[in-house]
Amino acid sequence: MRGLTPQEREPVTALDWREGNVPRVWFAVLVLLACLPLIVPHVPPLTDLPAHMSRFMVQQDAGRSADIARWFHFEWNLIPNLGTDLVAFALEPLIGLTLTMKAIAVLIVALQTAGYLLLSRAAHGRVVATALFALPLAYGNPFEYGFLNFTFATALSTLALALWISPWAQAQPRRRWLVFAAIASVIWISHLAAWAMLCVMVGCCELTARWQRTERFWHALLTGFLACTCLLTPQALSLLWPHTPAHLPSNDLFNWTNKLYFMASVLADRWNQFDTFCALGLLIVAVLMAIARPFALHRGLALAALMLTAIFCLMPGRVYGSYYADMRMVPTIFALALIAARPAQPSRDFAWLTLAGLAFFGLRLIGTTTSMALWDRQIRQETEVLNALPRGSQLVTFTALPCRTFVLQGHERNMHIASYALLRRHAFANDQFAMSGGQLLSIDNPAAAPFDRDPSAIEIGETCQGEVPVLTSAAKVAAAIPNLWIVWQSTQPLPVPGWVPVARSGEHGHSILYRRAAE
Repeated sequence: MRGLTPQEREPVTALDWREGNVPRVWFAVLVLLACLPLIVPHVPPLTDLPAHMSRFMVQQDAGRSADIARWFHFEWNLIPNLGTDLVAFALEPLIGLTLTMKAIAVLIVALQTAGYLLLSRAAHGRVVATALFALPLAYGNPFEYGFLNFTFATALSTLALALWISPWAQAQPRRRWLVFAAIASVIWISHLAAWAMLCVMVGCCELTARWQRTERFWHALLTGFLACTCLLTPQALSLLWPHTPAHLPSNDLFNWTNKLYFMASVLADRWNQFDTFCALGLLIVAVLMAIARPFALHRGLALAALMLTAIFCLMPGRVYGSYYADMRMVPTIFALALIAARPAQPSRDFAWLTLAGLAFFGLRLIGTTTSMALWDRQIRQETEVLNALPRGSQLVTFTALPCRTFVLQGHERNMHIASYALLRRHAFANDQFAMSGGQLLSIDNPAAAPFDRDPSAIEIGETCQGEVPVLTSAAKVAAAIPNLWIVWQSTQPLPVPGWVPVARSGEHGHSILYRRAAE
């Protein structure tokens, strides 16, 4: 393994797949294939997506519906978490809310897939087959969890990084500064964490490029920082904007068990052993290409992967009340490590690399497509029970999960199923996010408290530490709430004292709507 000089990034004359390259004619096909898993589902079955979807409905309703306005209020403001909110604002009047959600999910995957391919081309002069291994990371944990604004902004950051290290940008530093002041502002508005990752990635690439040219580290560090100051434009301008309320606390520092789990589950979807095996396979491929003599590394991307790994190890698991803050970086770490490598010399001996990359991409594509279809069917069945719910109802919803550690609950895609009650029946949904300074939606339903916001809809549906938490919570639901919806996920339904089942749905009748029993 050796590092690449800038001159070695010049395009080669022939793009032979047997030399470990990806021909340009494959580019559009790969992007379209990557979007295939999202075509079948009626609504993309991503964990947080229903909560985003219902928030967009409140946003677009603008107080016109009395059923919605009595509980939820949306007020626009400038915060660094608006990426897909703005996309929904533009698309929903044209194609409706359901198609808007599908379009947003497809857009994120398409942009991220294209970003990986273009980043490889910018780094090496052509798209190298190592990028094929990175393509399934478009469906990494942050996307599967439904972190729409973050993954949208991360896709934009990947495209921006490819532009930054491209020959065009390198040749026009002044124009690049102006262009990236605007690009950084768009990404900052989309999501603050993705903007921070962009700053780290660009900084690493700029530092290594200047250090390789001058062999003077401190000079490269100073001039590289000055070149990257354009990225600080949105953060500087935000100081002029009225301050938002104080943020929620950060915690869960140095939880090494969770961090190791997040690395091993970067592709976690439905089948634990299969997903973990694929993640370990990516790790082995990245390490072998980093140390093997037949491969060379783009030092900027390699340094960015190392720097993000260090940040991942040091940062809390929860930042400003936002869960999984560290986990969100893991797909990008893997992608940078993979894309940084390429065959050191053109040789048809690398046909295996292209074939292996295509096989891995195809294998993950089949698995993800199947999983999405199965989740879509399950969620459709579980939400059929809403047909028995009166419109505009006061309702508390619980997803009753097995007794297991918190991070493992992320495998379930129906943890925000409560939002479907708001979407379809304008009933109250107690799974909306209420983060000071991080959300524009406010909640006002004191009758439902403390079950009025996320994560109150997430409960345990079996004996855990001496009690059944979902039954304890059901007993605490205020008398003003006449309806209760429990989805018994992977647990057997139990009798709920004080509540009478009125409707069931789901494959095994585990989605149950209850009404309060008469005194």
